[in-house]
Amino acid sequence: MQFAWGNLQALMQNFTIGASPEFDFCAYTICALSSPASLKSCTYQNAGYTITLEVETINDNGVTRIKHASPYVGKASGGVTPTPHGGSPGTPSTDSNFQDLVNKMRAADVDRAQPSDITIDWGTKLMKEGKASKSSGPLITYVNEQLFQRPVYSKLIAIYNQSLFVPNVCTAEMAVIGFKKAYLDDYLKTLTNTSVFQLAYNYLVSKGVASSDFPTFYTQLFNLWYGTYSRCSSNLGSSGWEHVYSGEWKGTEVDGQHNWVRYYLLQKAGLIDYQGYYSHEGDLIGTWEYSWNGYKKAKGGFFLGTSPAFDLSIFTTCVLTQQGASKCAFTIDGAYNIYITSYDQSCDAGSCLSTSYPSDTP
Repeated sequence: MQFAWGNLQALMQNFTIGASPEFDFCAYTICALSSPASLKSCTYQNAGYTITLEVETINDNGVTRIKHASPYVGKASGGVTPTPHGGSPGTPSTDSNFQDLVNKMRAADVDRAQPSDITIDWGTKLMKEGKASKSSGPLITYVNEQLFQRPVYSKLIAIYNQSLFVPNVCTAEMAVIGFKKAYLDDYLKTLTNTSVFQLAYNYLVSKGVASSDFPTFYTQLFNLWYGTYSRCSSNLGSSGWEHVYSGEWKGTEVDGQHNWVRYYLLQKAGLIDYQGYYSHEGDLIGTWEYSWNGYKKAKGGFFLGTSPAFDLSIFTTCVLTQQGASKCAFTIDGAYNIYITSYDQSCDAGSCLSTSYPSDTP
């Protein structure tokens, strides 16, 4: 539901109606303590309805505290941004056609970095979230920057260089019009013209979630990624694209930031302090801790070396067909298990991406 409280607006908030305070207190407490993950998803039945509680916790010097708790019916509210490794996994897809799609997309990703194009140094192995005491050196120690001359990279970097987005989620973004819209439209068209994305698009059409008329679908896709909404009070300071591809600052934390190119450029500029890793699958994906310009990412991760076109294609496919906590599950190269969490939410353009990110564990 949406409502106003004084000068503030709740664009999309949920709560149970008629439940006693002690019921809500007990239910949220049980859910919060049900798993060591930072984002828990707990389901129960009430009067024939399936109710899911979404509870986000933080570790405060060894003490588990609830950061956010809300119920929803059917799908995520979008009122809280999932964090890496959060939530109980949904039921992974058993659709063999989806795994076939991933295999074909991986083979078609001609713009991805080859092993000789990128070098990863995982550094210090971390055992407890938020307990890193010193820097671990850079995560990405080498990139063949000739890659960045390719349009899927150069146009992404042009958006970064133009500072089209403001990291602070409480600062309203400038409208997606004129100069800004031209950059974003050109970039999205570049990605959708790749073989990788066309494979994803044909799959989405076959599943009935995308129009067979591509211009119609393109409008939906543009709104999905670039439509704006609020993660702070009533300011329209966020979008799915900014959250995933650029990253945001929320309070003292990094929110989102699920793109290796962005991370590498920030690292190169001296703005990243890498603390170490929790887990990883080869040099394709992992979970690690770092700070960006003083803002903390206690647990974050993204694909390493994949092209921006591959990332956008798989994230779009997952949010439109298998959204939920770790629900979009598949393997890459027959060896690496990947779990993608994705949600959409209401926004000024209708339905927008709230988050989509990969993990090496459910």
